[in-house]
Amino acid sequence: RPKILFALLVAVALIYGALVGYAYFPANHTVDPQSLAGPESHFVVVEGKRIHYVQQGSGSPVVLIHGFGGSTYTWRKLMPLLATKHTAVALDLPGFGLSDKPPRGDYSLAAQARTVLGFLDVLSIAQPTLIGHSMGGVIAASAAVQRPAHIGKLVLVEPGFYHGRAPAFLKYLIFPLPKIFAKSFYTPEGRSRTLTSSFYHKELVTDELLNAYLLAGKTPHAIDALAHMMRTVSDESYDTISTRITTPTLLVWSRHNPSNPLSDGERLHREIQGSTLVVLEDSGHYIQEEQPVKLAQTIFDFID
Repeated sequence: RPKILFALLVAVALIYGALVGYAYFPANHTVDPQSLAGPESHFVVVEGKRIHYVQQGSGSPVVLIHGFGGSTYTWRKLMPLLATKHTAVALDLPGFGLSDKPPRGDYSLAAQARTVLGFLDVLSIAQPTLIGHSMGGVIAASAAVQRPAHIGKLVLVEPGFYHGRAPAFLKYLIFPLPKIFAKSFYTPEGRSRTLTSSFYHKELVTDELLNAYLLAGKTPHAIDALAHMMRTVSDESYDTISTRITTPTLLVWSRHNPSNPLSDGERLHREIQGSTLVVLEDSGHYIQEEQPVKLAQTIFDFID
């Protein structure tokens, strides 16, 4: 029996060592984000971080904020529609897309919201409608709570307010796992799993879409930044923000997203005083990808 126990301990140690080795083995060569930028790309420095954004159209401003693992790319179908009536601006949050990714940066909700507010200040964008998807919706709401007088309206597309807080001890007990998750997240297999599970129309998850969502992983510190986010995620709770929102708010939900069910939208609708809830059919979590025309019309009906 002692020999069996010893063998098991050795096996566990070897597996653990292999996991640590995989987690901390240097990533592939990285590329300057500016070399990956498109013809509509712009960069601006906000609070010492280089932020990537794109802009289209003219009129009253709408500012689009992507969710976890997203970028300005997620808005490519919606932006031209919004730009027919508005100045549409989409930014990459720190840690994502082509924006800077400090390995030990502050990626808390409040910090990301401050970056959004700083971005608005640098570009002199006044009284915008903030449009946020998933985590970006919570960040948009946090920005509106921090400076309610500066935000015109909120459009929250399937925001993730009620994701439970992870036990804090986990980040110390299994320290290689955030790095392992971050590495696997930026693989075709990893991204395919996360996106396919979130789309109602699975056929839309093409190789072209996957490659675009993987682009951020080629930039400096992408994996380290994502791993750092995973280590600190247990320190935050999102569900205290909703009851403090005073900005006019539109909530947009889909019928087909079990990880962010309509019951969450109905609960949020009750908590945000005076909010409007619209449910769109035939879509999963990525409504801007699956139903951009319906989403654009829903937004126009609310803000115009």
